[in-house]
Amino acid sequence: MGFRTFWPACKRWTGDSFAPVLGPAFVLRVAWVVKVPVQPVSDGYVYNLLARSLANGIGYCWYPGHPTAYWPVGTSFVYSLLYRVFGQSFTPIVAFNVALSLGTIWLTMLLGERWFNRKVAIVAGYIYACWPVQIEFTTVLASELIFNFLLLALLVAWESPPLNRWAKAVFIGILAAAACYVRPVGMLLPAVLYALTISRERRYKLPVAGAAVAFAVMFLAIAPWSVRNTRTFGHFELVSTNGGPNLWMGNNPDGTGGTVDIPDNSLKMPEAERDIYLGHLAKCYILAHPERFAVRTLKKAFWLHDHETIGVHWNLPALEGRYGAQAVWRLKLASDLFWWAVLLLGMAAGVLLVVERGPWVVFSSPPIVLWAYFAALHAVIVVQDRYHFPCLPFIGILAAFAVCEIWKCMGARNALKA
Repeated sequence: MGFRTFWPACKRWTGDSFAPVLGPAFVLRVAWVVKVPVQPVSDGYVYNLLARSLANGIGYCWYPGHPTAYWPVGTSFVYSLLYRVFGQSFTPIVAFNVALSLGTIWLTMLLGERWFNRKVAIVAGYIYACWPVQIEFTTVLASELIFNFLLLALLVAWESPPLNRWAKAVFIGILAAAACYVRPVGMLLPAVLYALTISRERRYKLPVAGAAVAFAVMFLAIAPWSVRNTRTFGHFELVSTNGGPNLWMGNNPDGTGGTVDIPDNSLKMPEAERDIYLGHLAKCYILAHPERFAVRTLKKAFWLHDHETIGVHWNLPALEGRYGAQAVWRLKLASDLFWWAVLLLGMAAGVLLVVERGPWVVFSSPPIVLWAYFAALHAVIVVQDRYHFPCLPFIGILAAFAVCEIWKCMGARNALKA
């Protein structure tokens, strides 16, 4: 499908297929916002603190004279802009989160139609509209909603830009850089997308050249922040200083593959030195125990998908304060049940696609490849249930495909009985 056919498809969402999905999605999110106040915890507390520092002109610092780059700057920078314009309250961030969530649903539907068909797109939209964690995150200060919106915008640009191949590469580079400012796991996305382009076009030179342009633009866009980090910490830091600690958390003799407290002997180190030190420990452990690393990586890939309660957990103070522990337990159960249902449907869709289109679909279907990319990346580093968040649009689209296939089979069976 080229731009001439895809753009009218984009415009169709403003008609009969657009409002019926986004309307209920909006109502569900607003209802959640009314019932659950914002009380930042964990990463949300940090994003809020650093955003206020930026908005107050202090810089990206814990407090004056103590700069940081442990968390990527993108999320706090976006929040700081809202604070500067609307004042330092959580209301503009909540409204921004609702808008991001609705935009993500819209982009998911566009990609669902591009990769499958219109029915799949609409079902994917409804799945995303009702997804508990997506609703719960409207009152969470976090990077996930921003990253997913930028990720899907990048994919829409890759699939159907109104410009030529080289303009597409520039847009991909810019959007990939924006995503990396929020979460550095987007660093290799241009390579993944152009590998998919090669599998589609069955030629190499132009896609490789496009990837080179996209990477060049991406690194140029990231360069100012890298220069700031290098001047601040005395050695090169591309985006953030948490790569070493995260790699160590998932790869150390006493770890379980999930997030843990960093060693006491590294707590007083400057954060850039701690980044290098813990990264070195992790790499030494991996090289010394490759078989343990391989087994643990497979286990972490499973643990990454085994539950989805982070939306409830990061709203815990507000939920317990208003509704009690029993309500929290029920919300966690509802979140997990929805997640397991969508995950099983997504996995079933993968099997159906392999049966219908052959094994090569595993390497050529964008939702499967992108799900595998983010899952594999975190399985190598460290896992939590929130780290599968970038996979959700692709799992949702695949689940929608499975639902449509089930409906089709049921319709055929009823026709035969009639």
